[in-house]
Parts: sequence; C-alpha cells; structure tokens
Amino acid sequence: MQIIFLNTRSGEQLTMPVTPSDFAVEIGRTVENLDMAQTGQVNLPGLEALFNEQQEFLLPGGARNYTGSGYGGDPYAVVERLSRWSLQGDVLRYIVTDTPVNVPVLLGPVRYGESGGAGDVTVRLTLRQYRELAVETTEKAATGNAGRSTPAAAQTASSYTVKKGDTLWGIARRTYGDGALAWKLAGYNGIRNANLIYPGQKVALPDKSLL
Repeated sequence: MQIIFLNTRSGEQLTMPVTPSDFAVEIGRTVENLDMAQTGQVNLPGLEALFNEQQEFLLPGGARNYTGSGYGGDPYAVVERLSRWSLQGDVLRYIVTDTPVNVPVLLGPVRYGESGGAGDVTVRLTLRQYRELAVETTEKAATGNAGRSTPAAAQTASSYTVKKGDTLWGIARRTYGDGALAWKLAGYNGIRNANLIYPGQKVALPDKSLL
C-alpha cells in the first residue's frame, strides 16, 4: 500500500516515501437529530459530510531500505512541494493504493520539523475534502419560467473520453448522480483498478439499469 498525492492542475504526482501504519477516511452523510412536536426526537439524513483528517508522514534524511524506490533522500524537497501546493490552493487527489480511497482534497498549512539529529523530517498534513460548487436550478411553475439547467448530453452519451484530472467517481457522479457506481462502471469497462484511469481513455457509459 502507498499513499499518493496527484495535483489535478499540474499533473504532478508525489508518492510519500514511507507509508504510515494506519490511515482514516470518513465518507457519508451526517445525521440530523430533531425534536418534533408530539412525536419526540427523530433522526433524519443530513448533508454529505466532508472529511477533515490530519496525517503524519516520516521523510527520512536519506534513502533507506524501507523508503519507496523513487525517493531521492531529500526531505525538504518533499516539504517544498507540499507547501507550494498548499499556498497555491491546488486540488489534489488523495490516493491510497489497493483501496477504494481516491478523494479530492485541499492541503491546510504544512507543519514539519526535525528531532533526534538524524536529519529525518516529520511532516503533518491537514487534509480537507474538496467539493465543487454546483449551481442549483429551480422551476418557477407559477409563471411558466424554468431555470436554466445543464444540458443532458453527458447523461445520455454512450461513451466518454477521459480528460486530465478525471476520476471514475466523478464521471459516475456526473452521469448517474451517484459516484459510488464507479466500481460497477469499472467492472462494465473491464477496468481492473477503479482508481487508475488515463487521459484519452474511452469509458463506455451504459444505462444505469445495466450497472
């Protein structure tokens, strides 16, 4: 298992040299607890929750037998890249290989430091899930005026050509309104790893009932 950050703007990819012993991702909806007159307390589904996690990584002061093969042994080069992405407000894909985790995130301030005198650096990252703002449309039935809506071409298309920064989760959410269908869409297209798709790749978009 490896943890990878993929910059959706520049295409830069950073594989963390040492994988932490554990990670946690919280995805789902909040639950709203309401007091209803004459009914008592009820629980209702709330808005989709955005996870907000902190994760700590070890950046060794040199290549070691437990670091990734692509690590050059310069911890401050990694710190510089992470800090730059945070300052630029770049959206990153937080990917945990061999798991379904592939989530768009923003980096909070990057906290780092040394201890022990071996030149190793510990960096603590705050990962805040990124959500695109969508324009809601409303129908004005009383006046006969309808709000402008997004063309349905993407939902009726039989295939889609992957663009830079796309994910199967995002494609499934735009096409079917449900990102969790990404894995069924991957199976339909013979894609072995739903987290790995490439620009120029064609993805067949069947009717939702076929997934």
